[in-house]
Amino acid sequence: MSGLWRILAFIPGFLAIGAAFGWRLAVVQADRAAAHGFALTVIVCTMLGLILYLGERGVRHSGSIRSTLVLLLTVWLGTPALAAIVFMVALPDAHYGLAYADAMAQLTTTGGQILDVAGARDALVFWRGLLQWMGGYLSILLALSVLAPLYLTGPGVYRSSLLTIEKDNLTGRIGTLALIVAATYGTASLGILIWLLLAGASLFDGLIAMFGVISTGGILPGTETFDEIAGRAGSWGGAIGMLVGATSFAMHWDLHRGKAGHFKDPETLGILSIAALGALALIAMGSTIGPALLNGISLATTYAAPMTKGSIDLLPLPVTMSIVLVGGAALSTAGGVKVIRFLLLFRRTGAELFRLSHPSAVVPTRFRGQIIPESSFTNLWVYVLGYAGALGVLIIIVAAFGSDFEEASNAAVAAISNAGPSFLAGPAGAGNFSHLPAPALIALSIGMALGRVEILAVLAFLSPEFWRD
Repeated sequence: MSGLWRILAFIPGFLAIGAAFGWRLAVVQADRAAAHGFALTVIVCTMLGLILYLGERGVRHSGSIRSTLVLLLTVWLGTPALAAIVFMVALPDAHYGLAYADAMAQLTTTGGQILDVAGARDALVFWRGLLQWMGGYLSILLALSVLAPLYLTGPGVYRSSLLTIEKDNLTGRIGTLALIVAATYGTASLGILIWLLLAGASLFDGLIAMFGVISTGGILPGTETFDEIAGRAGSWGGAIGMLVGATSFAMHWDLHRGKAGHFKDPETLGILSIAALGALALIAMGSTIGPALLNGISLATTYAAPMTKGSIDLLPLPVTMSIVLVGGAALSTAGGVKVIRFLLLFRRTGAELFRLSHPSAVVPTRFRGQIIPESSFTNLWVYVLGYAGALGVLIIIVAAFGSDFEEASNAAVAAISNAGPSFLAGPAGAGNFSHLPAPALIALSIGMALGRVEILAVLAFLSPEFWRD
């Protein structure tokens, strides 16, 4: 069976296992509605997983570009449909569309709250956190196995032994990649959890915080700020975890070979620089150094949840939106346009300015020891224009359902950059979308998916040439 399509069969199985833990927690807390939702999810996901697995046995897929892009869209649009069952059953007043949008927010690691969960319902908080954690894993795996071989993560990505999949054989190493990513992601997750527990967090709070940190999803376990979980020491552990999540996991994997180039990597340095600029802006607005650094890291990694009181909301809203739009590294859990694209555009701008004074000069653009071909910059500009166009359409749709321009633009940027907690313009609090009308929320959920599948993949999927033999 094709490795890529095996993912489609195993995802319902992973959801079923997670739902079983959620069911146990709901039973312990006597949350009958949530327990019924988890039980139904276990049954549906187990049956679907078996059907997909048994139905695919012995069937060989070509692993073509067309089939892999179809798989990519199926994963990001179909998985929330299963995860939404819990929310729909546990919250009878919420219709399926809103439950789907909330599940999409968590799986794309956008975070934020679309459904209004009243009271202390730890089982639902656990489910949201687990979905973010699973979404972070899928983001890395699909970026390595689909987007990078098709050059959709941007040119000049970090060179690694992981990136040896041939464009015409996308299924060749998916099984190995899945295990490598699981080992790297799991090790990082465990390290963050241990740090938080040693800093004084309870097991439940530490687990939920870890889910949000490594996935840069921004979920908090019922607290308003991160430092309420385990104090300042825990916050610094969380900030380091966010940086791990927002930088290249191909680079993290190479640590096992003794290859540590994190502080020489231009993407990592770019993220740290953006975090430092955010911190300086917060200091200028009256924050102290420690909280400013923590919140600067939170924004630069698209985690975007407040680390301390009176922090991120000190910044003017356009500054906050600009930071999260830049995003993290290409092969990471962070959202946004990705810092590598901005670095390449800056390099290209420098080369073009040099050519203005030296018209006959040949000035190749070099990045990470590679000469970036002209065709890559064409794709890069198409991506930027497509991203801007999708963002503009999303702003118009949200505004059409009653939001003013500030709220609509903030919601659209938070959604498409997968940084839900950076939504600050609404009246319900940071990252809370629940007051928006259902059509706007469904449009935002589509924007969240667009942020994950890369705009070029969607443009290719919509092209008539894509479907021609």
